[in-house]
Amino acid sequence: MTELTELGAVELRRLIGSRRLSPVELLQACADRIAATNPEINAFVEMRWDEAWAEARAAEAAVAGGELLPPLHGLPVGVKEATDVAGMHSTQGSPLYCDNLASRDDPMVVELKRQGAVIVGKTNLPELQHGMTTRNSLYGLTLNPHDPAISCQGSSGGAAVALAADMVPLCTASDTGGSIRGPAATNGVFGLRPTPGLVGRRDNVLAFSPASVLGPMARSVDDLALLLSAMVHPDTIDPFSADSDGSDFLHVPKRDAADLRVAVSADLGCVDIDPDIRDTFERKIDRLRPYLGDVTRTDPDLGEIVQAFWILRPLKFLAAMGEAYKADPSRFTEYKRTDMRRGFALSPEQLVWAFAEQSRAYAALTAFMRDYDVLITPGWATLPLTLAEIERREAAMAAANAAAGPFEYDFSKPEPSRSINPPITLTGHPVVTLPCGLGPTGHPFALNLIGRYRCDRALLGVAAALEAICQADTELARARPDLSWLGQADP
Repeated sequence: MTELTELGAVELRRLIGSRRLSPVELLQACADRIAATNPEINAFVEMRWDEAWAEARAAEAAVAGGELLPPLHGLPVGVKEATDVAGMHSTQGSPLYCDNLASRDDPMVVELKRQGAVIVGKTNLPELQHGMTTRNSLYGLTLNPHDPAISCQGSSGGAAVALAADMVPLCTASDTGGSIRGPAATNGVFGLRPTPGLVGRRDNVLAFSPASVLGPMARSVDDLALLLSAMVHPDTIDPFSADSDGSDFLHVPKRDAADLRVAVSADLGCVDIDPDIRDTFERKIDRLRPYLGDVTRTDPDLGEIVQAFWILRPLKFLAAMGEAYKADPSRFTEYKRTDMRRGFALSPEQLVWAFAEQSRAYAALTAFMRDYDVLITPGWATLPLTLAEIERREAAMAAANAAAGPFEYDFSKPEPSRSINPPITLTGHPVVTLPCGLGPTGHPFALNLIGRYRCDRALLGVAAALEAICQADTELARARPDLSWLGQADP
């Protein structure tokens, strides 16, 4: 028998609208699920139960009163810890911001509440939103529900885990270098990194950079579109914002897979892919191939976009935290110390080159996508990292930081190109991460579906067509975690 918390958001909303499910009953089911799983998994780090119960009761009264119900009416939603919710902490998991209590809602949260969402709590993230797994000094470690010995990725790891463990049907997230895409792929859920500006934001210290975006995570494409419809809001403070209507995403046109023009690239022509990941990806594509229209194995010409990413990545951290770092580098994580060292050591020539390379790659990918409805890549470039391996890598990072001055960096060696996500970050094209069965280690595998710039709605239609194919095939269907290990994991 399917548990209530396993149902998708669209189905739950239909049941609420037809008076077959009470918002209070749904919140109670989610509360019970969170109580049973979260103490060990640690996906949620701060709750707002009093407010959530009040919102659920008000939603129930609105149904009984025959009121016009908004799209998310009565649906429990988790919000990433770094996003402001009035009366809750926004610390990024760092002692630097441990006293940061939000006095007002982020504009996106205002829109979610207006559209009927019941905000239940904040989901975990890596410290300062950067790390190889979701762990920080304030809230601790979030466990991957599929296997507690491996990373759940980050920085939207708490959101992905909450969804995979059926705690809530919907979660908000954010993405810079892969913070939606990586956790979605690793935990077997869906994520959308939208075109910059589709979800307006005011907290981006470098407003004219397309790198950091807010986006939805869910357990199906339809649920992604439903949450996105409530997150979309034009905001003139965001220079990328466009006059988009969220209601457009309530009716995503599903494509016929047989009519699709598909480009397939295992490595985008610039990323180091693990051989086992490449082999698995090719097998998944071969299995999908009979259902698709024209399929072309080809790489876009993204040049040296990976190196440009590593040059441009530190800029927002310098702007937001540079003075705090200069005052005391020891308060920063090893990840952020590396970012800061790189950022302070950059030359004007490097910055000019990186911005020019970003511009060239955007033009190249935009031209490339004119010939295709979607570009498909693996959802991740490397095998899942164990927590033990992460400890070793962090120790090596600490040694490298200790051996260099706090404002020095050696640029003579190429930066790593072991992630599939940074190249698309800099071009701003939308990406749906689509679960696709299991990978070579028996953990969730995923595909990244890249769409045309500002064509997020069309991309969701393509994703829905591919999801239907995958769900009908036991080797491609979304993997669900077996939580029988609860109570047995080594803390």
